[in-house]
Amino acid sequence: MRVKRRFPVKWTKHQMMTLMVSMGIGSIQAFAEPFAKGPYFGQSPPGPVAQVFAPGLICHPGRHQWEGHPTFSADGNTFCFQRVSGVFITENTEHGWTTPTLIKSIPADTWSPWSVCLSPDANSIYFTRGLSKPGFKRDLYRCIRTDDGWSAPQGLGSPFDSVTGGFSVAADNSVYYVAGRGNFRVAPFVANTWAQAVNLPVDVGGNLRGCHPGIAPDASFMVFYSIQPGAPSGTETDLYLTLRRPDRTWTKPQNMGPRINSQYYEYGAKMSPDKQYLFFNRSGGWDPRIYAGDIYWVELKEYLPESYR
Repeated sequence: MRVKRRFPVKWTKHQMMTLMVSMGIGSIQAFAEPFAKGPYFGQSPPGPVAQVFAPGLICHPGRHQWEGHPTFSADGNTFCFQRVSGVFITENTEHGWTTPTLIKSIPADTWSPWSVCLSPDANSIYFTRGLSKPGFKRDLYRCIRTDDGWSAPQGLGSPFDSVTGGFSVAADNSVYYVAGRGNFRVAPFVANTWAQAVNLPVDVGGNLRGCHPGIAPDASFMVFYSIQPGAPSGTETDLYLTLRRPDRTWTKPQNMGPRINSQYYEYGAKMSPDKQYLFFNRSGGWDPRIYAGDIYWVELKEYLPESYR
């Protein structure tokens, strides 16, 4: 038999105050419960085999579930990523990570935004928009953090009016991108703006179609995606690594191997601020409306010479 608890018919002033305070404290604690705690959302670091990042927190399994394009700020305390429903951001406070919040000023539709990237200081969010969107050309766009939230997207124009794929931002705010497959470029950040872009001498040969360069924070190496040599366009992609030599030339790109690459699509490489981890997207296809996808991470130590770690 269920017994109902009965409150006293009359309450003293002290009893009422005690109840109100205890209920208030409980509400505050419930409201302030953090989304997660610790570096990288308290996740156990991966080894040399790629793993899903923050399953159940950031990445959710199942059909029509897609997460991608992850970026941490330089201090590791802000994280930005993308879902089909839009761009999300979460911050690490003294109480823990906040619940990911949708950035409402960035419109969410397929292919736009794409290749979302957080600036090192966490005060700007960059992305590209597709040619298919009426009124927009393929360009690099930016939203700026203000006291009232995130600003509406603004096109950056030259030198980014030839961006044809993904991109990434180095610690010095220089932007690395492609203008045509395999044509890697960098727009140096000088005097609070971007100078004219210059080509990077990365020899992809005749077999690779390099795209979406993920640059290391210090620009010492780069990871990009390509279809496998000899494969037809539109087939699955792998991640490739190239190192920048002291003379500023680049090594021949190398496939990062089966512990990172799979029979699915790997793309969208980004590095952790300390260069310890590689983050990337793995998906069954390009269209997030159809294919599921997750963010993966992997320890880079075994893939880099000691002087690059």
